[in-house]
Amino acid sequence: MMEDQHSPALRQGVDFRGTPNATERVTEHLRPGKKRAPLLRYIRINLPRTTRLLLLFVIAVIGMASATIALSDYEPFPFAAPLLWCVVVAAVIFVAVGLLTKNRIWTAGLGIAAASTLIYVGGILGDAPYVWNGASITLAAVWNITLFASLGYALLYWALRYGMIVAAPDDQHFMD
Repeated sequence: MMEDQHSPALRQGVDFRGTPNATERVTEHLRPGKKRAPLLRYIRINLPRTTRLLLLFVIAVIGMASATIALSDYEPFPFAAPLLWCVVVAAVIFVAVGLLTKNRIWTAGLGIAAASTLIYVGGILGDAPYVWNGASITLAAVWNITLFASLGYALLYWALRYGMIVAAPDDQHFMD
């Protein structure tokens, strides 16, 4: 048997061969009756530290945009300021914990993104800061950033859960 006993993957206890004798097909992502996995299963981006920083950056953008709106004189709906400050505090805590620990905290970030999206929807139902409502162009742009950054985080979280990207401390055990 030609097996490299000094393989970094095997030393870490990771068996990339898929099956004990490497003669059977690996069908982990195949649907019944199909011969190939869905197209998105073939996309793998193994940049765990970069992805971790990207996820933290997106939450920081949500927090900064929420702080900008909370500090402005424009209130999107009644009692929006306390909700915006809750998002800011949660974003600061999330980024601090993300930078200081190696815990997998990405689901909590999804909660922050969802809260920001709900505030955006509340603003649409209320008096959102758009130019035609009397807000400045800058404030209207920051208001839209809260939605787009939240949707961006949700997309990144989906890609993370689907297996297309990986965030530290995990990796996909790629070998060159």
